[in-house]
Amino acid sequence: MVEIAAVIGVALVLLVFASGGGFAHAELLLGAGVVVLALGLIVGVAAGLVYHVVLFRVLAPLGVLRRGWWWRPTSMHVHLSPPLRQRVMPWFHAGAAGFFVALAGCALVLAAVLTM
Repeated sequence: MVEIAAVIGVALVLLVFASGGGFAHAELLLGAGVVVLALGLIVGVAAGLVYHVVLFRVLAPLGVLRRGWWWRPTSMHVHLSPPLRQRVMPWFHAGAAGFFVALAGCALVLAAVLTM
């Protein structure tokens, strides 16, 4: 449901800027989009890396990790007890937040390009 709301929000932003017939400060919008995109990528990638490391360190002693687990690490969440979940999930959520910030930056860049 959150994903649908994000897509609708991005589409509305694009429609507002694209239908404006030209944005006087498109370069400013482009710069802001690049900065937001970069911040989202920095936060998202760093948090994703820490998430994978923490998940590995928590689940490796249990012997439940299969070959190629990092491609679908969310399938390993069923093996997390509540205390282990408290150690892993904040990094998962931080990575997801970084991803959505990066998507917002992409929407701003696209809106700027469409108005130039």
